[in-house]
Amino acid sequence: MIDPQAPSRLNRILRVFRSRTVAWHIVRYLVSIGVLLLAWWGVSALVEVVKDRAFLPNPVHAIHEMWRLGPSLFRNFWVSAWRLVLAISIAFTLGYPLGLLIGHERRLDQLVSPMIFIIYPIPQVAFILPLFLIFGLGNPVKVAIVTSALFFQILVSARGAAKLIEFEHITSVRSAGASWWQIYRHVVLPATLPSILTSLRVSVGLGMAFLFIAETTGSFDPRRGGLGSFIDSNIYSPPQAFAGILAMALLGFSLYIVIDVIERIVCRWKYVSGKPS
Repeated sequence: MIDPQAPSRLNRILRVFRSRTVAWHIVRYLVSIGVLLLAWWGVSALVEVVKDRAFLPNPVHAIHEMWRLGPSLFRNFWVSAWRLVLAISIAFTLGYPLGLLIGHERRLDQLVSPMIFIIYPIPQVAFILPLFLIFGLGNPVKVAIVTSALFFQILVSARGAAKLIEFEHITSVRSAGASWWQIYRHVVLPATLPSILTSLRVSVGLGMAFLFIAETTGSFDPRRGGLGSFIDSNIYSPPQAFAGILAMALLGFSLYIVIDVIERIVCRWKYVSGKPS
């Protein structure tokens, strides 16, 4: 059976994406990319003058290498992409609801928070060796390394966002007869989503860093693959290495765009009002 409200919902979502804010975002991104490429070109030329040789490839050389290495680079790109997306999805699926529960349920917060505050300050790099011992070589350990790095960040962010909700909002909804699920759906989730999506953006950069570490650790692993492995294996060929770095930048940028789109769909009130993001 077709939902009669579906067209109106679709129109509301499309109206958000037709706004001038989206066009401004596109222009801003293009200008930023152009400035970065010009800065890269300038640094490359300066290094060539100082070192008296083309040590740092310019953007044209790196983009040319990306095109030349197309199939190989594309394959490694997708290996890294699915590892990163899977790790972020697992960390978000586990960390977000658990963080909301801890932040909203006082007794659970008193019980669990001390354990979180003991584990969270430990550098996540310290868990890499134990994870290799547990999972061995292959894809599972790489996904586990990135997931472990992101889980506590999302968990702590969700807990903090839930604790910032005004108690009066909860009591007013509860006095209207709302159930436990309705309180979470209509109060807790909308109030915490913007903060969590911001945390998710930060997690993309952190996840990229740990993905690179995971893919370059264990050089004896014949199945390692990914952009980190590609860059590591071409470390003495700067144009190819920078082609891999550009591909990693493209991967991170794509995930930022996806999170922006998700935010415009699930947090429509931030954009329908006309306020710039």
